[in-house]
Parts: sequence; structure tokens; C-alpha cells
Amino acid sequence: TGDLAHWNHHGHLTYDGRTDHQIKLRGHRIELGEIDTTLNNQPGITQATVQLREDTPGDQRLVAYLVTTDEYDAEATTAALRGRLPDYMVPTAYVVLDALPLTPNGKLDRKALPAPTYTPTTTTGRTPRTPREEILCTLFAEVLGVDRVTIDDNFFDLGGHSLLATRLVSRTRTALHV
Repeated sequence: TGDLAHWNHHGHLTYDGRTDHQIKLRGHRIELGEIDTTLNNQPGITQATVQLREDTPGDQRLVAYLVTTDEYDAEATTAALRGRLPDYMVPTAYVVLDALPLTPNGKLDRKALPAPTYTPTTTTGRTPRTPREEILCTLFAEVLGVDRVTIDDNFFDLGGHSLLATRLVSRTRTALHV
């Protein structure tokens, strides 16, 4: 965590003077403040916070909420995070907001943060060419909770992780008898 983290007098790990939340995600302990700090140091991001969301029961995901400038580059930000953080700490969704919601006393209103929408990473990806590809794309979309998946989309870029991959393998075995 470098010089950004230290223990405060209350015994809580802090980043840039803030007490942060430690979560457990798929067996990994994560300090959300470490991800916040990394995001806040990226070009084009003026404010950032990361939350663990479970919008679909049993499917926990890290979601980044950002306030950005015109310099913000989504792909560069994701690449930078992948270069600085372990894979399990890289958010699977990014929500750009005009401002982070605040409570009447000026603190971050975590309950007011909207659920992300997961969209394919490519808008020009190839459509399925065979019945088997059609079935697989449908299964991927269902498991990932997205409207559409092309054969060029990346499972992990759409929010996939090991637990969803296991679910996908099970559904594929059932649907294709393999």
C-alpha cells in the first residue's frame, strides 16, 4: 500500500486521512480506500469511490463511481488499475456521475449510488455465426446479466469472475450436452 496507508489512533487503516472499509470478496480481503486512492490519482478523475455491490443475489462485484473531466479515458484508467492492483481489486463496472451523492451532513451517501449497467465492451463485435455460438452468447449474457454478448466480447471485462465462470460451465454442459 506504500505511503498512502497508515493506521490511525482508532486502529483503523486510513488512506489520505480517511477511514476506509475493508471487505471480503471471493476470499480476498480488500481495502476499498486503496482502490479509491489509485483511481483518484488517474488523469481525468476528480473524485472516485468504489463499492461492493450485490445487485443480483450471490453475485458480488466491485463498482467504481467516478466524477470525471474531459481528459478521462476509460480504457487507460482500466489499464492503469490492472497494472497497479491485483485482478481481484480491479472494478468490473464504472459509473460516471456529475457528482457523488452526499448526505445532508456532507458525507458520501452510499445508498444513493446507482446500480451499474453492464454493457458489452465492443459495439461492433461479430454476431454469432452458428447455432452453437448463438447458444453460448445467450448463456454468457444470462450469466453476466447483460442484454447482449458478441463473440468478440471478453467475459471478464463484462464483470465475469471465477464463480460466474463455474455457473457458465454448468449451464453450457446442460445446454450443449458437453
